[in-house]
Amino acid sequence: MSVLLRIAAAFSLAWAVALFAFKKQLFGIAALPPLGRAFANGLAIAHVVYAFVFWYAASAPAANRGVIYAAIMLMALRTANDLYQLLVLLPPEQALISLFDLVVSVALLVGILESLPRVFGRTSGDTPA
Repeated sequence: MSVLLRIAAAFSLAWAVALFAFKKQLFGIAALPPLGRAFANGLAIAHVVYAFVFWYAASAPAANRGVIYAAIMLMALRTANDLYQLLVLLPPEQALISLFDLVVSVALLVGILESLPRVFGRTSGDTPA
């Protein structure tokens, strides 16, 4: 779980850098409106916070259940959002970034869900108390 949380932190930090530094290239327009820049900056700030929280929780995953549940929710909601973007919103020439984000989000979601029993010390025959 520690490795997966560190990967999620790195992925969030990469999104923060992309949203801060490469807004124009990422969104494909020369003059991004002020509202678009403001939303991109706000989202980048949120990703910096996600990166810090995930990195911090990776040192003791069992003691940070809330962060693990937050990572599950974040990856599940990102997956749903990316699917909606790919199937409804984006034209094919702009869908590559969402497709990449979808693949990474699904991989992290499956990895985190698969490693939950090992982190919390349960085996398949145990019942919760």
